[in-house]
Amino acid sequence: MAKSGFLSREEIANNIRALQTFMSKNKIDVFYLSSNDIFLNEYVPLSDCHRYYVTGFTGSTAECLVPRVGKVQLFVDGRYHEQADLEVDLEKIEVVKVEMSVGNRQSVLKQIAQKKYRTLAFEANRIDVQFADSFKKNSLQIIEFHRNELQSVIPFQTEVFEKKLIEISTKLTGESTLEKLRKILKPNEAFFITALDSIAWLTNMRRYELPFQSTFKSKALATYDRVYLLMEGYEGKVSNPHVEIFVDRFEATDVFLASIFEVEALLGGNKLKVETLYFSEALTNESDAQLLKKLFKSAQIINKTEGIIPFHAYKNPVELESIKASFNLADQAIFNTLKKVKNQLKQNLSMTEKDLFNWCNDEYQKVGALAQSFNTIAGVGANSSIIHYSASSDQVVVKNETLMLLDSGGYFESGYATDTTRTILSGGRASEKQKEIYTLVLKSLLNIQNAIFPVGTVGGHLDGVARQPLYQAGYDYKHGTGHGVGINVHEGGFRLSPSSMIPIKENTIGSIEPGIYVPGFGGVRLENIVIVKKHPTFENMLCFESLVYVGFDHDLINFDLLTEIEKKWLDQYEAECRARNRSFV
Repeated sequence: MAKSGFLSREEIANNIRALQTFMSKNKIDVFYLSSNDIFLNEYVPLSDCHRYYVTGFTGSTAECLVPRVGKVQLFVDGRYHEQADLEVDLEKIEVVKVEMSVGNRQSVLKQIAQKKYRTLAFEANRIDVQFADSFKKNSLQIIEFHRNELQSVIPFQTEVFEKKLIEISTKLTGESTLEKLRKILKPNEAFFITALDSIAWLTNMRRYELPFQSTFKSKALATYDRVYLLMEGYEGKVSNPHVEIFVDRFEATDVFLASIFEVEALLGGNKLKVETLYFSEALTNESDAQLLKKLFKSAQIINKTEGIIPFHAYKNPVELESIKASFNLADQAIFNTLKKVKNQLKQNLSMTEKDLFNWCNDEYQKVGALAQSFNTIAGVGANSSIIHYSASSDQVVVKNETLMLLDSGGYFESGYATDTTRTILSGGRASEKQKEIYTLVLKSLLNIQNAIFPVGTVGGHLDGVARQPLYQAGYDYKHGTGHGVGINVHEGGFRLSPSSMIPIKENTIGSIEPGIYVPGFGGVRLENIVIVKKHPTFENMLCFESLVYVGFDHDLINFDLLTEIEKKWLDQYEAECRARNRSFV
């Protein structure tokens, strides 16, 4: 098995051995390593993902327990069951395959209880307050590390991404920083924020500093009049009068916060008075939370679990137009890619899985993408069943009658993410099995995309609507049906999954992405992104408006499986795709 990422299996084994030796010396029974960076970011470069160094698993989401003796445990959800088995050394790492109804974190806590560990350690600057509290409630002796102490144990690498800080016009965002602050806060209130997409939205700035994100590394204290940013190594100024940048190490957050008081004293004659300080226990790391409680002793500190996500999950009319413009460009890139693939294969010209990956990324650049919003998923044949496949290969040659799955997204001028998936047949005649799973997924997408539902409906109810056509044929998929989309390709405020109790609200944006995955055979996923809209006729009802118009592959549709209303919905959708010159029929 080839090594994953940039570390060999021997290097990973050495890291495990070094950490377990360190644990023995410090009498630690088990060490929890997260996938997070200090901002609790989702897409973390492998070099900054400490979990990767002891597992070799490259997926963006997983949990990890390292016992003092024995195998490392890697907890992955259904998106990564197949990928984890392929990437890790199963002699040293146990892959714990977590069911969607349970969740990775619940599985971690259950494992700790079953093993009867007494002493647990974690990096407090890479774990959110809520999960840290879960450990503390588990009758464990906790040992916290706050300042990258593990660097002396495992040789973590550091990458520096030098990118220009871009200020986005209100012609694209619709609101100034001051207008946003006045919606969120009152005088003498402040909000400590480290969620990078929230900071990018609030400041109307982008930097593309990290892979697959338009955000920038920073910590922020937002007040009624100004956003103060802590940034490492930044040289430059911004024109936004309501943004103030301090340059120091992120570890010097205490110095940064103290400096704000001094600046306010110079500007206004009085120190900044914070009577109420907000932060999110879900979006703030444990080290920073402890610091806030230490520094703001005289303030009322209030947990806002969702942070400021509800404010940026709601898209104003200008944002919606900016996002529509981005999807229009992304649609063209996807259609151009798929059309090129079809033409290549019709002419009996050879192509590989890696060609699909490269062509897609190239087409995004041609239409003006500044970056991809996630690592393009291009899977051919059996690889299309790996839900978050990330190893497109030039050794996989595309043959006729093969399923090809392409999941891609990009960033354009406004810095909002796009995300779309299409599955096509490489050529020849589709098998009955291929047609069956494709058509069932199409039925699922059509049914939920055209759903009408009351105001207040939660995501779990709509998730069931999507799965029903698959259930009736004995299929299911081990991931949610939809996630919010904003500055990050995954945004809060919108979630379709069996357990989601999040109400689906007007003017939020999210994905609809059902799928069927048959290991060793192939997989199908079809994904459109939608805006939640008021129904034009029915009072107190909502519906969806698609942002994506890329036609489906009719070579894979068994029309006998579609109802008359589903055929009507399909015809209406394809008519709009044809009007935009993005239909294959």
